[in-house]
Amino acid sequence: MALEFYGSSDVGCVRRANEDRILLDASLGIFAVCDGMGGHRNGATAAELAIAGLRYFMGFSTDLDATWPYGYNFELSLNANRIATGIKIANRQVWDRAAQETEFAGMGTTVVAVLIEGSTVTVGNVGDSRAYLFRGGRFSQLSVDDSVVADMCEQGLIAEGAGRHHPARNLLTRAAGADEDVEVHICEEEWRKDDALLLCSDGLHGVVDERMIESVLASGEPVELCLQKLIDEARSLGAPDNVSGVLLRCI
Repeated sequence: MALEFYGSSDVGCVRRANEDRILLDASLGIFAVCDGMGGHRNGATAAELAIAGLRYFMGFSTDLDATWPYGYNFELSLNANRIATGIKIANRQVWDRAAQETEFAGMGTTVVAVLIEGSTVTVGNVGDSRAYLFRGGRFSQLSVDDSVVADMCEQGLIAEGAGRHHPARNLLTRAAGADEDVEVHICEEEWRKDDALLLCSDGLHGVVDERMIESVLASGEPVELCLQKLIDEARSLGAPDNVSGVLLRCI
């Protein structure tokens, strides 16, 4: 099986600077989207540190002989441990920089990352950047939102889908760099021919309706064209935030 992929990050229609960062490394099989927070310089720095930490760990953690600074969970696969540890290292990189330099205090970033090896896709996330799987005409979210709105939906306080316009829609309950340690959501799926996987910041999924995303992915058009259509749609709707995505397809 071969992999087709494309990533792009757009400043949007309102923000002056882009605090999102993406990672595309087919040689390591790692792809990610990070949405930085804390102001122009701080948000961008947090996202860059997270990307660097994640890529660094993926580069040498291909077997059990690697150093596992947060321990090894034998209930998870090797790649699940790799991506969880990579995100925890990313978290510590952001946390340490914020602790060392006052000007970076309070910065953080979301992280959604996918590691593809053979026929397995491993997704890890912190925050509200998302991973979606499109398979056989069906569209599903693989990541878990760490947000106030997601918690309210789970508790039945607001209806599913009502969060898009809720006043607390941008409030996160977890992000890389917000605390010294972080829990990472992990999901593993079989990677099948014609599957598509979309990683995106809330500048995309918070603006573009999921039915629109689904219809674009269902078109079967090249990943570059599909992703650009989604970014263009976000911009046509005002794109109040940076808009970033990575789209992968198994061919």
